[in-house]
Amino acid sequence: MPIAPEDQARIEEIATGFQHILDQQFAMHLRVARRTTSLVRFGMLSLAVVGVSMFLLLLTLAYEIQPMISAVNTMNGHFTHISEDMVLMKDAILEMDCNIRPLSLMAGEMNQMQGSVRDLTGSTNSLSVRMANLDNNMASITQSVTRMTSSFAFINQTLGVMGADVNRMSGPMRFFNSATPFK
Repeated sequence: MPIAPEDQARIEEIATGFQHILDQQFAMHLRVARRTTSLVRFGMLSLAVVGVSMFLLLLTLAYEIQPMISAVNTMNGHFTHISEDMVLMKDAILEMDCNIRPLSLMAGEMNQMQGSVRDLTGSTNSLSVRMANLDNNMASITQSVTRMTSSFAFINQTLGVMGADVNRMSGPMRFFNSATPFK
């Protein structure tokens, strides 16, 4: 049976509409494909930048590791010196403690001397001997304080050198912190 002209026109209209829908879908798929391609390119470029950054980071770390090792070794030496100075300081403090212990005895002796002078029963020889002991104890205290002062001066000097070493050792980390993209 032949197709009526109005049916033929209707079929052509439907076919044209269907063709138009297919063209729109094709255009949409093409746009999605282009966007996907752009995203993939951007992703690959980003990965390349990250790879180059990691390579530069590894090069920088490899270059800076030796000075860091030597700075840590220097710090270790300074800590050894500080430990030795602390031992000397401990010995000086123990010696000072031994020299200060007689002070309580000296206070008692002074009270006894005052009573002896008041009563005029003490002898001048006993007073002379006690004063000699006092001079010896004071000389020992002065000597211990002088040793302690020199120990503190050496500790201050060592801490200054250690501070400079720590500052120099932290230089690579400051550079790393300034070079990182994440703040």
